[in-house]
Amino acid sequence: MFCLLTDIEIRKQTGNAKGLQDALRAINRAGGTIEADWPFERVIEVGDKATHGKVLVELYSQMASKPVPVDLLDLWKQLGVVRGDRGVTFDNGAALASIRASICGIV
Repeated sequence: MFCLLTDIEIRKQTGNAKGLQDALRAINRAGGTIEADWPFERVIEVGDKATHGKVLVELYSQMASKPVPVDLLDLWKQLGVVRGDRGVTFDNGAALASIRASICGIV
């Protein structure tokens, strides 16, 4: 849930120019790999720097020590993910449809 919310928020704050993948790539390039023993604070600092914001640190501080309720029905609606009689379809007119398309690699 943390990763999905982070990706969406980074995309919202950067006009869909960057996402969680950009943060993860920067972390990897900086040496934050399975072979390194980094504190998590360093990981999110490097990721936030790469995405020019504070999404990772802010969401981590909210979600790290207590459960955070997420209204998934509303989130799916905003992303344009619609469950119907014929399965799941996409509503390209939804508020965050372009973000959903970018996450899915449909650009």
